[in-house]
Amino acid sequence: MKNSFLFFIFLSFQMGFAQTKPSVDNYPLKAMDLVLYSFGVSNPIYIGTISDSGELEFDFPKNLNSFSKKIKSYSMSDAAFTLFSKCDNSNGILSKNENMPALNGDYIALGAKDNPNLGLLYMVTDKNIVPWLESYGNTNAVLGSYFEVIYMESDLNYQGECTSSFSNANNDTVETIYTFNLQLNAGFNFVEYKIESIVEHVMPSAYEENAVEKIDKPSKITVTSTQAVPPKTMWIGKYY
Repeated sequence: MKNSFLFFIFLSFQMGFAQTKPSVDNYPLKAMDLVLYSFGVSNPIYIGTISDSGELEFDFPKNLNSFSKKIKSYSMSDAAFTLFSKCDNSNGILSKNENMPALNGDYIALGAKDNPNLGLLYMVTDKNIVPWLESYGNTNAVLGSYFEVIYMESDLNYQGECTSSFSNANNDTVETIYTFNLQLNAGFNFVEYKIESIVEHVMPSAYEENAVEKIDKPSKITVTSTQAVPPKTMWIGKYY
């Protein structure tokens, strides 16, 4: 009886572990590659695969040494711009020694040999964040997280805070406080941007001339990192 109970516990653990495998719900396409096109469509960075059923299997390269210096120079920037471009004081955050080359992987693309760009994946904790990302902040923000893939040429640990601010045509100052707690390793990392709070602002309408509208903007965002695939993440596919 005791052995049966232990077997049941083990089986439940195994089933729970299996359920954590990342996947895209209602995936309509066939199996293909997961790709970053940070160096352009002609120079894909393969990072894994997606199955016919939408299950994701990541296999990031350890480095980008297979690409020439010329190719990398077109798209790679420094860590300060890659991580802190939204900060008012982005140029002064890192020392010269810390400011190594880095790369924002942008969105994860779905590609096949005969068609290199069939869609992309958003990593979010709430599907309502996707319209906000697609509009570049011109729709209402919601609480929750979105994720980016960042490549670093060297390890970087950084804890700190910065302010991102701008004033619109109605003299309404939009201010967002970013709090960073980053432990980035050389290679690929997942960076989480967690929208902790939002504030309503009166903004010029993006759709009607000489009109205004009220839009919720993030007022506080916490930024953390991990090398593991983020758990409890929704993978939202957009297909072309």
